Amino acid sequence: MVPIFFIIVLCTADVMRLFRAQLRMEMIAVQVGQVVSQCNPITDPGDIDAFWALAARIGGGLVDVNSATGGAMIISAVSLNTATNRNRINWRRRTGNADIGSVLGPAAEGGEPILRGTNDAAFLLPAGQTLIVFEANAVVIPWVLSAGLIGTALDRRIRGVTMFLTRIADPARAQTPPVNSNATDCTA
Repeated sequence: MVPIFFIIVLCTADVMRLFRAQLRMEMIAVQVGQVVSQCNPITDPGDIDAFWALAARIGGGLVDVNSATGGAMIISAVSLNTATNRNRINWRRRTGNADIGSVLGPAAEGGEPILRGTNDAAFLLPAGQTLIVFEANAVVIPWVLSAGLIGTALDRRIRGVTMFLTRIADPARAQTPPVNSNATDCTA
């Protein structure tokens, strides 16, 4: 009985670790997403690197959100193209694992993101507004002892996503790609 009880305790602890990691991913997405939505202008690499560093600090040792084999972070700015009456991705910045895709789909800058409302109908942004989408992704691998029991039951990739309308005086200014500068205009 003791070995079975020990395995159950380990599996429970591992499931709790996965839940904590998911909560941490959502915390990263909310906190960094709020910062990005309030910035204008944004500099690259200055502010963008500061966003990545902030996310890594929030993730701590629990989740890896920025490595070639681990997680990835993606920031996208989306607005309504009034000429076509369709949403478009104005700009996108990413770091980490290139194999992890965006929730907005594979569209590049200038392309149409996948934004759906109720009943799977397309959701159009209000004219003049900019939607900032921040995605934090991580790969969480179960411990060796519990991998056989929960390894296939739970997804190894976890994600936290937030979408904020910009919180700046002129929301259309956020549609401009980040300024090329090492300065940290927004995150100083």
